[in-house]
Amino acid sequence: ISVGPLGRTAGSDLRAGKGGVSAAFAYAHSRGLFVGVSIEAGVVINRPDVNEAFYGTNHKVRSILSGLVPPPKAANILYKALHEVESQPQPWEIAQARLQY
Repeated sequence: ISVGPLGRTAGSDLRAGKGGVSAAFAYAHSRGLFVGVSIEAGVVINRPDVNEAFYGTNHKVRSILSGLVPPPKAANILYKALHEVESQPQPWEIAQARLQY
C-alpha cells in the first residue's frame, strides 16, 4: 500500500499458460491524494506428463523438490550457470568488503 500527495507507478507482467503467452503493461500518474494497492498471488501446479518426459519416470513432486531425485542430464547447463553466478561475489558483498578496509 502506498499513500501520498503525488504518485506514479509503472509495471509490466508476462504470463504463460496453456493458451499461450501474454504481456501486460501499466502506467499511472496521479495528483492529489494517491493511494495504491497491489495484490499478487501465484499457483504451482503438478504436471506429471512434463515431469515424466523430463526425468524419464514419474516422480512425486515432493521427491523432486526435496532433492531425492537426481537432476537429469538436460539440466546440467542450468546447474552449471547457477553455480557460476552463486560462486561470484555479489555486489553487496563487494561493497561490504570495501567498507571493512
